[in-house]
Amino acid sequence: MSEDLPPPENPRAKANSNVHHLKVRNPKSLPVEPASLLADREPPPARDWVCEGLGIPAGRVTSMIGNGGFGKSTIAHQLGIACATSTPLFGMPVQGGPVFGLYCEDEQPELERKTRSICEAERIDLGKLDCAYFLSRDGEDNVLCSFVHDQIVLTDFYWQVDATFANLKPRLAILDTAADLFAGDFMSTPHVRQFIKVALGGLCRRHESAILLLAHPSASAMASGDGGGFSTAWNNSVRSRLYLRRPKSDDAEEILDRRVLEIRKANYGPSGGVVPLLYRHGRFILDPEPLEEGAKPVRVTHCDTRLSMDVMQYFKATAPAGQIVSFRPIFDAVMKGGPFVGSEIKFETARKPLQRTLKSLVGAGLLASSNVPRGYRLAPESAQEPPP
Repeated sequence: MSEDLPPPENPRAKANSNVHHLKVRNPKSLPVEPASLLADREPPPARDWVCEGLGIPAGRVTSMIGNGGFGKSTIAHQLGIACATSTPLFGMPVQGGPVFGLYCEDEQPELERKTRSICEAERIDLGKLDCAYFLSRDGEDNVLCSFVHDQIVLTDFYWQVDATFANLKPRLAILDTAADLFAGDFMSTPHVRQFIKVALGGLCRRHESAILLLAHPSASAMASGDGGGFSTAWNNSVRSRLYLRRPKSDDAEEILDRRVLEIRKANYGPSGGVVPLLYRHGRFILDPEPLEEGAKPVRVTHCDTRLSMDVMQYFKATAPAGQIVSFRPIFDAVMKGGPFVGSEIKFETARKPLQRTLKSLVGAGLLASSNVPRGYRLAPESAQEPPP
């Protein structure tokens, strides 16, 4: 009877047979060339950044992850306004251009309130926001893609967004949030990678735009403090990742209005830096007295750019001939009309930032210090310039 049985199947032979049927007929070689040809070409231009201090490259996808209600949208809005007006953010230069913000959680009046609050606090003329476009999609269907058999399917709304990119040509696009835009499995690496590389990456490549994608961390990431998002693909697929959290402290009152913005990943620059922030007057500012956590601070400008401008404006208006001014009148003038106006910051808190700014301006040759009498004056070159 054994002679009547068919021979056993050979799984490897069957697999090879299937592979044979999948082979491409007359395949063409991939286009490759020797690296030696680079010797005869001009080098590529230097890497373009939206904000190098935060590790946000131009033309690529960056994610900012943080718990709900921590201020991701506000910081993103501040970045958008800084980009649209080419003004620094947290003392770091921002390379400007058109901005498109797509907000799925904030209603339009809230976007207007944020815009007005930030511009008023930073003394930015609303009339200069002619290349900033903030759109509320609260309550709308905002899915950019879905998946069929793990294959991405771009929606009609995606192509509306694509047409908007083509029209506005944004240097920076803010997408808030991933939960509203992504209809795949958050734990599926193929789904996540196609969403970031094909859907969002396609927008970046076609329109030379940078994208800042806002997202919430997973429950395990919140517990561990890693700030990741479900599958590791949420971290691996982006070129840069920021994480917004509260400072580590047992004093609940101290950390209530404080945040820490961490550069968790930066493929084109240093990662691991932290930016301590303080919420004041509808926006975040650099924390003048950050809580000690033992973390290495990010290397950014030590003096606030706006504070430097206020000090120089004060000297050119009140002591243009090089008169020596002591510290206290400078402090009083800044508190009355500078970045601390209307805040609850007291002398002890604002003194150190002003001292650092004065020291920086002396080091830059814009001011000169005096011991007798003790104080500061315009450097001779600066004193020759007419007051603004």
